[in-house]
Amino acid sequence: MTIEEQIKEWLFSQGMWENQAAAIVEIMKADDANKAMAGRWGEDYPDALFPALLPSVKQAALDYIDANCPQTHLRHLFTRH
Repeated sequence: MTIEEQIKEWLFSQGMWENQAAAIVEIMKADDANKAMAGRWGEDYPDALFPALLPSVKQAALDYIDANCPQTHLRHLFTRH
């Protein structure tokens, strides 16, 4: 499974809609902090390493939520540790 697919699948499993998950991946791709990932989003990524991506995924999800649906009941899922 690719990095992008894993992120989208995880976000969907947390209750996000597919279009929201896709938008969050786009936020991550546009973030300068993820420049090193350019060209790698479609590569396979070991499941065991996915937890290393979670802080970035959660922050992108919060950025999306704050900009698009600040009252969503899902916000708490991305702020817990």
